[in-house]
Amino acid sequence: MKYQIISILSVLLFITSIIPVAEGQSNNVKVSTSLSTASSNDETGGILKPEDEGDHFPCGWELWCVHASLVLEDGQNWDAAATMVYLVNKTRKGYTDGVAYCRIRHWNRQTGEFYDNFQTDDYPGVFQTEKNNVNVTYRKNYICGLFPNYIYHCEDEKNKIITNLNLEAKSSACWLYQESTGGILPWGISGTGKAYFIPILHVTGNISINGTMYNLTGIAYHEHDIGFFDFSKPYVSTSIKDTISSLKAMKSRQKWSRLQVKQNQQKTPFSIHFSNDYLFGWNWGWMVFNNNFSIVMFNPTFYGISQGNVPGFLYFSKDGINYTEIGCIYWNNCKEKYIERADIYIPLDFEMHAYRGKIQLHLKFNATTEITELYSQDFASYYQQNGGTFFACGNVEGYYIENEENITLNGFYQLDQTRWLPKVIKHRSLDVDLILPPNGLGIAVKRVSHRSGFERYIEIQLRPKFEFTFYIKPVLKT
Repeated sequence: MKYQIISILSVLLFITSIIPVAEGQSNNVKVSTSLSTASSNDETGGILKPEDEGDHFPCGWELWCVHASLVLEDGQNWDAAATMVYLVNKTRKGYTDGVAYCRIRHWNRQTGEFYDNFQTDDYPGVFQTEKNNVNVTYRKNYICGLFPNYIYHCEDEKNKIITNLNLEAKSSACWLYQESTGGILPWGISGTGKAYFIPILHVTGNISINGTMYNLTGIAYHEHDIGFFDFSKPYVSTSIKDTISSLKAMKSRQKWSRLQVKQNQQKTPFSIHFSNDYLFGWNWGWMVFNNNFSIVMFNPTFYGISQGNVPGFLYFSKDGINYTEIGCIYWNNCKEKYIERADIYIPLDFEMHAYRGKIQLHLKFNATTEITELYSQDFASYYQQNGGTFFACGNVEGYYIENEENITLNGFYQLDQTRWLPKVIKHRSLDVDLILPPNGLGIAVKRVSHRSGFERYIEIQLRPKFEFTFYIKPVLKT
């Protein structure tokens, strides 16, 4: 017990040394409400060029995805999604040997059931792309078109679902990291990339479920990611130039994020949680509200931070043209699910609070479908890590504040939670909760043994008065 207390206090001193000092809400923060065109060239405008949309091979990673929330003619609510990706090894001489895959997913929001069909082959094989055009095909499945119109066709033969969607963009494209890095996405020391998304596309089409055809309408999301790096080896450098570019982008991003947190730090009490279930990965989400507000969120799970002031960002838009990049985000898990095979806990229901200048977003998320699971080692020896991806759909509600304006928000969301699963730390979860001023000063540690099903908890609080808590109790797995 003595050594555990010493370790806890050491962690507390280290973490508080790297957290920015709270200076309260800044009155001089300028909220960006312009198009995501922070650079001076046209490449990053809201209207895409053909060379943006087509393939960028040779590169190490490229992804096209569509996710749609659908209303069938009989009133059913479904979600349909397709992700088409190729990954290629990056070497000092270029790119070689890789895999390609197509993942088709459907969710029935009434029953909560999901239908997942994953197919993979050596690259290029049956995976075909085209320059200057979205013409991505994998066997009978394809996404094709150019901004603002696309066609989506996917056949899930395993679950007997065929989906045909006509997509028309009703919002401009937004390039990620425009404000913080000029649109450069760092990936460890392996290299850099770029990505854009279109948050609102109107949908018409049809879906066949077990031989029954339904006409449909809906709203969709489209994304295209390009990576001049090795996706599975972010820690490996094959080019000094690429490594320097990535490190510069990371430094720029971190500087921007720290400034955002410092300028928008909330005076309300908060704490930061660290967990070994969040060592590396991300949470990615797409949200659309009944007033056509939209949010795209990306929350890296670096440093093990699971709750509190997380190192994430989101893009908020009221009109689909002007995007505000927000880097001051607070996250709180309300309900978690134990994933037995992954041996980790994944959030089901959670809260998120985001701040930028006079803008505030307060949102609660409730999962209404089952979680889909996919593990990297099941489909590609190409991956060196043991990774897992967990998708769920649900409802989101809350409110938006800007100046004296307060707007109630209701909508839907889709959330992807990806984790690299360590081989050493297994069969237990470790959570460290820092209690920081002005709420006090202290630390709490919770260790859960998955095998025995017991939780051990210890808390030491130094301010405003000394308190000590310790208990052991059984844990009910969700």
